[in-house]
Amino acid sequence: MRIHFVLVGEGPSDDGLIPHLENLCIELGATEVTGIAPDFQRLERPVRRTVLDKLQAARELEPTSNLFFVHRDADSRDPSPRYREISTAASSCNLESAWVAVVPVQETEAWLLLDEIVIRAVAGHPRGRNPLGLPRPHEVEEVSHPKEKLKEVLVVASELSGRRLAKFRKDFPNHRRLLLQRMATGGALSEVNSWIRLRSELEQAILGLQSES
Repeated sequence: MRIHFVLVGEGPSDDGLIPHLENLCIELGATEVTGIAPDFQRLERPVRRTVLDKLQAARELEPTSNLFFVHRDADSRDPSPRYREISTAASSCNLESAWVAVVPVQETEAWLLLDEIVIRAVAGHPRGRNPLGLPRPHEVEEVSHPKEKLKEVLVVASELSGRRLAKFRKDFPNHRRLLLQRMATGGALSEVNSWIRLRSELEQAILGLQSES
């Protein structure tokens, strides 16, 4: 079964999730998968930042898509409001295609705090020994402000100081992009509740698509 999906994210930095979602679709039964992020600049009208507006625009831009992923950070320990927000938007725009919510708790950066080897490599000091104090999978969704925690961890892993450290700090967006690209989905992340829910709901969506084909 072929899947062509669109990832509606919070910003361009979320595009790094696309390869992971493609692999997950294959793992759960798809035979061929292509995923894209919509280019809203192709539309003549401005697209507001609401989930509803983005979904409507994405459907208009990619009418052949049979699956939509909608990414929204929970921004708290309780992801329920985000799931309701996404569900309401999908209903309001009469989205007929399958859709799956991608809701990291509390932020996407929490998912990036789980792989010490990758963190040290991205920090440029793969053989570093400074303790990083990384959370365990069952703890990571309890970390407040995981983006700030990730920044701190990268600094410790870099073992830099002075001007080199100041320059390193400014390059966080690139570090985040690399961490997202290299994120391992089959290890510690597979034990995190938000990822487990994503996987389960995607599995149900794919089963639904298979029954329709």
